[in-house]
Amino acid sequence: MTNYEAPRYKELGFYVDGTYRKFSGGLYSTDDAAEIAVLDVITDAVRIDTPEEKPAPKAPVARKAAANSSAK
Repeated sequence: MTNYEAPRYKELGFYVDGTYRKFSGGLYSTDDAAEIAVLDVITDAVRIDTPEEKPAPKAPVARKAAANSSAK
């Protein structure tokens, strides 16, 4: 679920594919990709959900430097 907040306008309205949508009490939640695309462009709408955390990448394995061999 993607959540948005409209801190300045509690009843902010917008159109998606010709259909009018609006915030209620300054908050709006959706899973619709078309609505998310429109809301990401609106400057008065702020995305407040936390993105899914991805596992941290593993640290690279430290390797020892090759020893210099003395060829005689």
